[in-house]
Amino acid sequence: MLLVRSGGFLARVNGREEFIDPVSGFVLRPGDEVAFAHPAHTRDVSTLLDLGQDAYGDLLLPPARNPVVPVTAALDLAHRRLVCACRAGIDRFEVAERVHHLLTTAPTAQTPARTGRRAATVLAHRRLVEHTRAVLIDGPLTVSLEELGRQVGCSPFHLSRVFHRVTGQTLNHYRNQLRVRAVAEDLAEGDSSLRTLAATYGFADQAHLTRVFRQHTGQVPSAVRAMLRPAGPGR
Repeated sequence: MLLVRSGGFLARVNGREEFIDPVSGFVLRPGDEVAFAHPAHTRDVSTLLDLGQDAYGDLLLPPARNPVVPVTAALDLAHRRLVCACRAGIDRFEVAERVHHLLTTAPTAQTPARTGRRAATVLAHRRLVEHTRAVLIDGPLTVSLEELGRQVGCSPFHLSRVFHRVTGQTLNHYRNQLRVRAVAEDLAEGDSSLRTLAATYGFADQAHLTRVFRQHTGQVPSAVRAMLRPAGPGR
C-alpha cells in the first residue's frame, strides 16, 4: 500500500492510470505492472507499506480492477502517527501492530456508478479532473476557482460541475482536504504557528483554519500537533 503525505504523482497500474495524492492511496498486488510519473512538475513524499501475502486475504482491500483506496481523515492521521512513531524509534512488533491498526481504518474503494455518457466524454472528464488535481498539488492552495479554471482551460462553472460529477465531492471539499493534510504535515515537521499556516494555505484567519481542520479530522490542530510530537517507543 502506498500513501502520500504531500504532493502527488500519476500511477499506471496494469494499464489503468490514476492520479494519487494525499486523499487517495493505492494497493499493489504481487504481479502488478506499475509505472510512476510526475506531471506538471509535481513531487511527492510518500510511505510504502509492504503488507505481505496474508493481508490480501485477511483485510478488506479494494478489488484488483481498481487499486485506489480513499484516504479518510482517520486513515491519514493513523498514517502520520505511524511515521512519527517510526522516526522516534519503535521495534518491529509495534510497527506491525500500528500498520494493522492503520489498515483497519482503510475504507474499501467504490466502483464509480455508470453515467450513461459517451466513453469519450467520460474519459475527457476524468482527464480534466486529474489535471485539476495535479495543478492543485503543484501550485499554491491559495489559488482562486477562476484562476484554477484558467490553468486547466475551462470555465469555473464547468470545472466545478465536472469535478463533482466525477469524484462525488465538491472542488472546495477536495481543496480543503489537501489544505488540512498540508497543515498536518507541517505540524508533524514542527511548524507550530497556526497564524502562519493559515496565511500559507489561504485560510481567512487562524479561527477559520481551526474550524476547517476540526471538520475534517475531528481534532483541533493543537491536539494533532501533540499526537505527532516525537516520542519514545511504546507511546
